[in-house]
Amino acid sequence: MLVSKRQDWDQYAEQPVSIPAPAPRLNVGLRNKCFIVVFIGAIMAMVITARSEAIIRAGYDLVQVKAQVAGLEKQNELLRLDIAKLKSPQRIQAIATKELGMVVPTNVYCAAAKPQKNSAAGINVAEKEQSVTSQVANMVKTARAEASKQH
Repeated sequence: MLVSKRQDWDQYAEQPVSIPAPAPRLNVGLRNKCFIVVFIGAIMAMVITARSEAIIRAGYDLVQVKAQVAGLEKQNELLRLDIAKLKSPQRIQAIATKELGMVVPTNVYCAAAKPQKNSAAGINVAEKEQSVTSQVANMVKTARAEASKQH
């Protein structure tokens, strides 16, 4: 009996056991999920790239605006310097004497108001103001007459 069992065992060992392989089934759900993940990743990469491009473009625009501001400030300083030169009293006096034929007056008259006296003292304030204005007018007339004699 021993021999026969062994022979039976050898028979089984020699015969290849073939297990039928299951037919490969495609997991369509998993494939769709992977496609969606890749698609979302691609969209996120595009959004990040677009945002980075916008930030870089804003940086370039900022540099251009700063350069433009610096140029305008320099131009503003030059214009202020020109204004200061044009307002200088020496330049104005030179133009007045050379181009317009004006002369510096020799006599300068200034009108000063005298302190007002009370109307109780008998002096009318309105009459006094008229007399001061007439005195100033007379001084101006005499100054003009002297200036015309000098020319």
